[in-house]
Amino acid sequence: MKTRIDKNQKMHLNQNKKNSLVDIVSTYIKENSSSNLSLKALEERFEVNKFTIQRAFMDVLGISPRKYAEECRIMHLKDDIRKGEPVTRAIYNSGYNSQNWLYRDSASKLGMTPSEYRNHGKGIQIRYMISESRLGFILVAETDKGICSVSMADSPDQLVKQLSSEFAKATLLKSDKVRDSMNAILEYLEGKKLNLPVDVHGTEFQKSVWAAISRIPYGETMSYNGIAEEIGMPRAYRAVANACGANPVPLIVPCHRVIRKDGGLGGYGMGIERKKYLLDMEKSVVKKSDRNND
Repeated sequence: MKTRIDKNQKMHLNQNKKNSLVDIVSTYIKENSSSNLSLKALEERFEVNKFTIQRAFMDVLGISPRKYAEECRIMHLKDDIRKGEPVTRAIYNSGYNSQNWLYRDSASKLGMTPSEYRNHGKGIQIRYMISESRLGFILVAETDKGICSVSMADSPDQLVKQLSSEFAKATLLKSDKVRDSMNAILEYLEGKKLNLPVDVHGTEFQKSVWAAISRIPYGETMSYNGIAEEIGMPRAYRAVANACGANPVPLIVPCHRVIRKDGGLGGYGMGIERKKYLLDMEKSVVKKSDRNND
């Protein structure tokens, strides 16, 4: 049965109706990403003018339905590759009949080449350390190039499980060699500033978001909308939020400094209470410094 939006209102959608339309269509795209999802096909499916759908997506998500469908296919592709599917089969499963689509710009789509992504850390040695902090247990993992993962949880087992899933084919070594990095992060949680080298992979969009976040001064915040404007894509605030969620090195790339436009905290992968603590801690340090300078 087709989902219908009143065609008489197709050129005069208010923001709520735009949000509703995008929610319905984007859910359909996500569930059928390997199908024919041209604007014409969406128009026939939802009986809404294709240009109305296009404008609603650009206004609400900051990207076109075509770009949203491609991101869904990439997510599907990544899942298949992680599960061990051959790259060729994974590409066809995601809805494409040619490998050229992926290999033409694989770094921007996957953040690395398909073989590197499939290997999922194979051949890489990753050292890690777990320590207790005032915010719970914290894991710091690094390669020879820099820190590749920072995470917090209520138990060490949960942290190791997450790291093993993220780097399923890497050699993971619990090592005291990570102590300097761990100490720097623990000191940050007590009010010191943090600056450590990282070794992270992401899409070009994600890397642009992470770079913008890293420029937010200590003790200050910026909205998701502000980050979107900073990277030249003012309507892509929802995609910015997704990039924040994909940040593998929180604290170092301080995504806790990104909040909602209305001042609300928004989400945080390590828990909203931790986000609140980090923001309050940084503001307290800045205020104390300002008083000492008076």
